[in-house]
Amino acid sequence: MPLSNGHGSCRYWEALLLAILVLAAGCQTSRLALFTAAGPGWRVQEGQALWRPRHGLPELGGDLVMASHADGQCALEFAKTPVALVVAQTTRTNWLVRFPPRDMGFSGRGKPSVRFAWLYLHAALAGEPLPAQFRFERKPDGGWRLENTRTGETLEGYLAP
Repeated sequence: MPLSNGHGSCRYWEALLLAILVLAAGCQTSRLALFTAAGPGWRVQEGQALWRPRHGLPELGGDLVMASHADGQCALEFAKTPVALVVAQTTRTNWLVRFPPRDMGFSGRGKPSVRFAWLYLHAALAGEPLPAQFRFERKPDGGWRLENTRTGETLEGYLAP
């Protein structure tokens, strides 16, 4: 039933504009996975990490598992047993990041979103060039640190070879 004061059509156009902006941003509600990290050619590393989602928030510690393939696919999971906090996957053409506790996820095509450092961890460890806002350093003890200087998001940890 239409509203007589005209506000209903205004809300419709606001919702439509919001939907267009979200789709144009290159992010969308994510699928559960881009691929399955199984079969020959996968390198799996396990370790520990500290994650600070952004400036002003506390660090979260947890277990980190990263599976990478020579064809450019990478899957990682950051978990505080028994809950996965972050699941990320990248290929040469697509990316996906999910935050299961919040039932939230994003995916896209092309270069990964710079909003999520998790999408750049494999590239940083492989010595690939990173977007300008990221700083990566290897530590003398074998650890590493990745920081998004714009958002304050940091990942710090180590992975067993």
